[in-house]
Amino acid sequence: MFVRFRQTAHRLQVSIVETRRVDGKVRHEHVASLGSIADPTDARDRLAFWLKLHERLASLSNRVDAAMQAIIFGKVHERIPMVLPDEQRALQLENAKADDRFWSTFQDLGEDQAVAMKAMAAKAARDAATAQENATAAAARAAEAKARIAKLENGEAVQGGLGAPVDADIIARQAGWTESDIQHAVRVAELGNLGLFDDYLDATVKATSGAERRTEKRIARRMLREACNHGKAS
Repeated sequence: MFVRFRQTAHRLQVSIVETRRVDGKVRHEHVASLGSIADPTDARDRLAFWLKLHERLASLSNRVDAAMQAIIFGKVHERIPMVLPDEQRALQLENAKADDRFWSTFQDLGEDQAVAMKAMAAKAARDAATAQENATAAAARAAEAKARIAKLENGEAVQGGLGAPVDADIIARQAGWTESDIQHAVRVAELGNLGLFDDYLDATVKATSGAERRTEKRIARRMLREACNHGKAS
């Protein structure tokens, strides 16, 4: 019984072959495959190969005794050296450094996202406060209008109210709204009248979050491309 090594384009295959004499002729009988390894190889490949090699020979203990296994280990070691302790520590250090780079990058990304989201939340809180102030002021005006209605319907006299009614279009434009903004507000109001306002909010949140994510990716690609082009120009 001996170890056979078969070289392919990119791998080295290892197997056990037993020699028999049949009718006076030497015959080679394949006993078992011991696996293969990339060629050229490195410490990581060799470590994985040797782990599987021990498992494979353990499963062949009924056909390959301990003495023969020792010989096989020696022959394989000549072609595919076992990973020595120093190499194992170097591999562990390399993997630890790679893990550190990976998780440190995700830490930075998470912290940056947290800062950005807090800024967005702060802006949203300010916008919400402004919207609430506007709603409170509008509620006061609406209450005044309701009070005038009640007095007029009861035949009481009221001051003012002889000019043109409030023009929502003028007020909106004074607030900086565009024609598109005004049309959008009208549509949203119509959705509210149809009982679809909550559905509209849900759809808006989903679409906005997706659009923001696409925008972030587009900005990242553009900035990286510009940085690379700048580096080449330098």
